[in-house]
Amino acid sequence: MRWLLVGIGVAAGILPAAAQQQRNSAEVQKLGEFVRSREHLAQVGAAITAFEPAALAARCADVKPVRGRAWQPLEEPVFAPGARAPKLAEWQETWEVTACGQPGVRSVGFRAREGQGIVPLPMFPGESLATLRLQLDAGQLALTNFASSALRCDSRMQVIGSVVTNRGEQAQGRWSERWTVAGCDRVADIDVRFSPGPSGQTTYEFRTR
Repeated sequence: MRWLLVGIGVAAGILPAAAQQQRNSAEVQKLGEFVRSREHLAQVGAAITAFEPAALAARCADVKPVRGRAWQPLEEPVFAPGARAPKLAEWQETWEVTACGQPGVRSVGFRAREGQGIVPLPMFPGESLATLRLQLDAGQLALTNFASSALRCDSRMQVIGSVVTNRGEQAQGRWSERWTVAGCDRVADIDVRFSPGPSGQTTYEFRTR
């Protein structure tokens, strides 16, 4: 899984950094324009509200995006002639939010497929550097193999927070995070260490606290 360059958000929208913009294809730049559009910002707000983990929503259901922090294309987008929205694309966005007046960070993914429109995809709350696909793969393993024993829980479990604990070698594809998981009215932390694998894919290791 490739680690992609992330654009830095400014003001109320999300803009790629100038250096990234120079390297982007015309299609990626067009996707950036769509990401900043008013119609898409409405999708973002709805997705962030819909994907708020139950354990967090029980304490505060009023979660609102405030400022775009970053966006990241995960595959080359494709646009039909004259269309503003992509017909094929996958990307993720990170937003600064307020939750009942308290600041926070939420990420959300989006996938566009012809005939299906644009579908939002949940990501972990917090500062995780893992991409959408990496969160899906590593998160499922963490919840299935580690969270259930740490929480002593067999019912629904969710990742409700993520922090980066070591980013010193992020440029080399090595970094560490701590994921907070919740289930059965309990919370626990799982440490995750990411590193580059021999085939170019990111590998990960877990440790419960």
